[in-house]
Amino acid sequence: MPATKRRFAIGGLLAATLLLSACGPHYPLGIPEEQWVRMDADAQQQARLKQAEVDRAQAEARRQEAQARQAEATARAAELSHARATAGPGERVQCVLDRTELHYGGKWRRSEPVGLDLVAGMPLEFELRRQDGDYRARTGMAYFDGMEIRLCPNHARNDCARLVATQGELRRGTSRQVASPDFLRGRLHCELTLDPSHPDWDRRRHY
Repeated sequence: MPATKRRFAIGGLLAATLLLSACGPHYPLGIPEEQWVRMDADAQQQARLKQAEVDRAQAEARRQEAQARQAEATARAAELSHARATAGPGERVQCVLDRTELHYGGKWRRSEPVGLDLVAGMPLEFELRRQDGDYRARTGMAYFDGMEIRLCPNHARNDCARLVATQGELRRGTSRQVASPDFLRGRLHCELTLDPSHPDWDRRRHY
C-alpha cells in the first residue's frame, strides 16, 4: 500500500479508537457515571478490559503512523538529495532569506534567516522562526521553475513572495526585496549552483 494511503488508513483507525474514549475521562469507554454505578462488578471489569484493548489499539496506531511519517520523510529526503546531485545547469538554485519579518498573531515580527536549496519542479517545505525568544514558527513551501522562486504560506499557491530573474542573473547571483501578505517579507538572495559531483562541475563558470 502506498505510504500516503497507509497513513490515511492508520489515521482512520486512530480516529475510530479515540471515539470510544473521548467522551468520558473518568470511566472506561466513556461510560457516564450514572450508568457506571448501576453496572455490576463483572460488567465493570469487562468495560475495563475493553478499554485496555482500545488503549493498545491507540498506541499501535500512533506507532504505525509515526513509522509511516518517518518512512515518507526519509524517502522524500533521499529523492531530494538525488535530485540536487543530478540537477543540470540552471535546475538548482540556492537562496538565503534574511532581514526577514514574519507575520504572526496579527503583527510583523523579526525572524531568523533561512537557507533554501531548491531543484526545479520539486517543492520544498521550510520553516520561519521568530527572533524574539518565542520559538513558535510558521511553515511555508518554496518553488523554483527555472526563472521564478516563490515562497508561499503552507501549501497555498496564492499570495506568494516572488523573485523573478533570468538565468544569467541567477548565475551571477541576485537579491530582491520580497513580500507575501500576512506571511513574510525580507531580502531574498539566490544564485544557481551545481553539485561538485556533477559532470558539468568543472565548467560551472560557463553554464
